[in-house]
Amino acid sequence: MNVKLKKAFRDLQINHARTVLVVLALVIGLWGIGSIIVSYVILKNDLNENFLRTKPSHVIVTSKDFDRLDLAAFRNRSEIESAEFRDLSKERIEILPNKWVALWIFGVEDFNHFNLAEFYHEKGKKVPDHGTMIIERDGKKISNLRIGSLARVRAGDGKLIEVPITGISFDPVQAPTSQDHFIYSYVDKKTYTNITGNAANKRLVFRLKNVNTKKDIQALTVTILNDFKYIGIAVDKVKIPLPNEHPHQWQLNTLLFLEGSIGFLAFLMGAVLVWQLMGAVLAQQVRQIGILKAIGASRVQVFKIYLTMVLLLGVVASIIAIPLAVISGYAFADFVSNQLNFNVLTTTLPIHMYLYLTAAGILLPILASLPALLKGTKVTVLDAMNDYGIQQNEANNKVSKIAKLSLSNSMVLAFRNTLRRKKRLVITIATMALGVAIFSTGFNVQQAIVVLLSDTSKSLKYDVQLSLKDPILSEQALMPFKSVPNISRIETWSGGRGVIQTKTIETTEEATIIALPHDTDLLKLEVIHGRWLQPSDESEIVVNQKIMETFDNPIIGEYYFLNIKGKLLKVKLVGVVKEFASERIYIDKDKYNALVNPGHLVTNLMFVAKNRSFDKILILEKDIEKAIAPSALSISNVESQSERMKVLYDHLNIIFAMLLSMALVVLVVGSLGMASAMGINIMERTREIGVLRAIGATPKKIYGLFVVEGLVISISSIVLGLLLAWPLSIVASKFFGNLIIDYPLKFAFSMLGFTITLVATLALGWLASRIPAARATRVSTREALSYE
Repeated sequence: MNVKLKKAFRDLQINHARTVLVVLALVIGLWGIGSIIVSYVILKNDLNENFLRTKPSHVIVTSKDFDRLDLAAFRNRSEIESAEFRDLSKERIEILPNKWVALWIFGVEDFNHFNLAEFYHEKGKKVPDHGTMIIERDGKKISNLRIGSLARVRAGDGKLIEVPITGISFDPVQAPTSQDHFIYSYVDKKTYTNITGNAANKRLVFRLKNVNTKKDIQALTVTILNDFKYIGIAVDKVKIPLPNEHPHQWQLNTLLFLEGSIGFLAFLMGAVLVWQLMGAVLAQQVRQIGILKAIGASRVQVFKIYLTMVLLLGVVASIIAIPLAVISGYAFADFVSNQLNFNVLTTTLPIHMYLYLTAAGILLPILASLPALLKGTKVTVLDAMNDYGIQQNEANNKVSKIAKLSLSNSMVLAFRNTLRRKKRLVITIATMALGVAIFSTGFNVQQAIVVLLSDTSKSLKYDVQLSLKDPILSEQALMPFKSVPNISRIETWSGGRGVIQTKTIETTEEATIIALPHDTDLLKLEVIHGRWLQPSDESEIVVNQKIMETFDNPIIGEYYFLNIKGKLLKVKLVGVVKEFASERIYIDKDKYNALVNPGHLVTNLMFVAKNRSFDKILILEKDIEKAIAPSALSISNVESQSERMKVLYDHLNIIFAMLLSMALVVLVVGSLGMASAMGINIMERTREIGVLRAIGATPKKIYGLFVVEGLVISISSIVLGLLLAWPLSIVASKFFGNLIIDYPLKFAFSMLGFTITLVATLALGWLASRIPAARATRVSTREALSYE
């Protein structure tokens, strides 16, 4: 065996427990970053690939005049890649007894041939028989609907229809049912008309050629809409989805960001342990280095010996970690794909992925330990032969100050010992503090989102909201609920859908218009710019922060045109509110009625319960559903506040879990760093332990000494980590807020997170000091005094 390799093996075996600890930390770090790289490659490719394989539509246009459109001629236009009529109606379906959710029914032209907006057959019949439907597979997560089930559907004028389910499909374009609580279904055109009462071929979807951005799509769409207008087709709605992006891409982007940043930190912290190990080994072997140089070894030759040692650590860690990383990377990708409803398509990782992981496992420890290697091998023969171990003069001044405090001798000695290797102490505390900070930040961000959901819940003072598909008279809407118990009052709101015309584009997506009394006490949203609605001679609007994306440098007090059913209203923007919701426009109900709703028709009923306990509100929701059943009301949705919060929380829960689990990895690696540092400290003071034993110190006394040292490091790390967590939590809250609701979240302190962080850090610190401390007590006096 090569001499350098033989010495490297021997030196690593001298203190095998410390070596195992460092390899373990490297394995955890490499495992973490490797899992992240593997899952990142799979997820980034496969979610996008699932989405693009369906050939998603670039533009969705609805009109009652499409019987004037020659679809074949439209498909032959130079800018059109493909086009078809894909009708959509939003009805309601019973998923559990007396539990109804939104049902999206798509009317499909040909189930065997798709030129765009494709979905895939999974089970049962690929082409549903007339009068039956197939449902999207994710719907099974929230319902008892299966092949052979007789789905109860409320559609059209409120009629109840039973529709057999004959197949299961997979549609990766749709947002996950388990999060949005929708059921997606697909039927033929005749069945579509029979269920919904709507005529077919009123919704046109198409893809365009040679477009890369939303602006490209918008520019071509304007031309197409002008041509429609020329041939007498009045367009009701235009929607341009963000091209080449899944509806929940933001969730995946967040997960990938968390994985990358926290996993990389974990691996860096593992590499720091290698630096600690090599620093300790070189410090212990200063005289050996001097002897090697005295007998003719060059600095380069000595450097190669210790570089071989680092290489061995990296190779061993890579051999263990890379297979684990691949397995866990695929497992995490499967978990995310199940949550976001897409298929993992990548079955084999490219060879270069394994090369990258191997290079990371070997090169990063080398780079981390390079300063220690260069410093350790620089020592001269004279300095090496005169080395006597740890110098104590540097800490004497601080020890004398500590000794003046009312502390026991053991505490003073513990403080003194922690200060003897100040650079190592700083790195150990900093590493542990970083783990504490990230772990605490995870809880604080979670608390910030919980506060957001709580504020959202508090801002909505009603208990159940009923939305109608079509506006009707107030008396007609209220009639079915006169005998429903536990209702304190019902407030009626109006509204619909509309577009704010901007200077940049005339095909802005529609937003929900809510016409409510300006002084209502059922909605108290946080105003972030301007003010809320007030009595005014002008037509004022308030929008939420989500709709701000459609504006070009909006100005509070500026006038815009609001397009409602083809009628342009000049409105004044007076405020922006914060809410976790899609694009919404708020307008005073009286103004709205005077301008576009002369019949004072209503679209929303807001129920306030007498008894507002959770159980009673759930019962109220079911009672409302029972009252709807015999009525002729055409319902869009019935939703309680608790259910709304559940839907919002489901959107964010996957991020919560990932944030905290990754933060825990960092904290564990930081604890391993502390254990390594404590082990190195004890190793360097082996002879000192022998002296203490010789003058009468018991094993229990020595054990307590090192445990106190660990406690000092743990407490210092907790204090520094919690201080660091404050600005880090503020930055993280802003980041997640902008990602989730397009507005920064407020900083929130999690007392539960603080308690868990405190207990976990002290427990890990105790374990990190206890293990090496227990080993120190097992060294005999003779072995300790003879230790070199």
